[in-house]
Amino acid sequence: MRCLAVLLLALPGSALAQQSLFNVPSTQETVPGRLFGQVQVGATPEGGEVNTTLELGLFKWLELGVNLFHMPLYRTADPHHSAVASSATLLNANVYFAPTPWLAVEVGGQGGVGFVPTSTTLLEPVFYGWATVRFEAPGRFGSWVVGGYAGTRGALGDGPPAGGLFGFELPLWEHHLHAQGDWVIGLNDVSVVVLGAVVFIGKNFQLSAGAQLPSPGSGNAFGGVLELTYVPSPAPEGEGLGEPHERPQQPRREDP
Repeated sequence: MRCLAVLLLALPGSALAQQSLFNVPSTQETVPGRLFGQVQVGATPEGGEVNTTLELGLFKWLELGVNLFHMPLYRTADPHHSAVASSATLLNANVYFAPTPWLAVEVGGQGGVGFVPTSTTLLEPVFYGWATVRFEAPGRFGSWVVGGYAGTRGALGDGPPAGGLFGFELPLWEHHLHAQGDWVIGLNDVSVVVLGAVVFIGKNFQLSAGAQLPSPGSGNAFGGVLELTYVPSPAPEGEGLGEPHERPQQPRREDP
């Protein structure tokens, strides 16, 4: 379980949560006592950023972590005064439960401080919260995530302080390559669509790449996203919530 977050690294961009597809939480758990890590880099014609997330599974239903969001790589234009806070340091907490093998729910939040976009000395609060539901479709019809979010100006930039979340993951080559995409629905600075794919590298690493498109009416920039994810090995039977094949640490098995 994480939101993504994941994390889009662009100006404007999204850096919204824990384990994510690109920017929308994948709604999957981190095994208790194990560490998850995700680094995302992205760029638009206006600039590029890096976002980093580290998560520790504390209990079967709870994980805690830290985020470093909107760390600038380069800029080709001065940031707008209403852009998201830059170089933000946040603490986060997520609660996860799976009432059935095909449905999981996650509620999370993060809070901290970041620099006012037009200043290198003034700080502002950054708070963001979300709730998502993940549906596991039968056979090769993949996984689908829907939910909503709300946040402060420092987290979302200019525009409405709330919106919707949508994401999907579809197996193309089981255990090796999945198509994935997500949409941060809204009219604020983090409202973007990302469409791409994820490659599974061994048992513990995933490499994702996608194209960023502006959410309709948002006026945000086109760009690209590259994301490297480390996930711990699958938990033994009986450890953690859900079935092992449903966790991000291991690609889904095919139904008979």
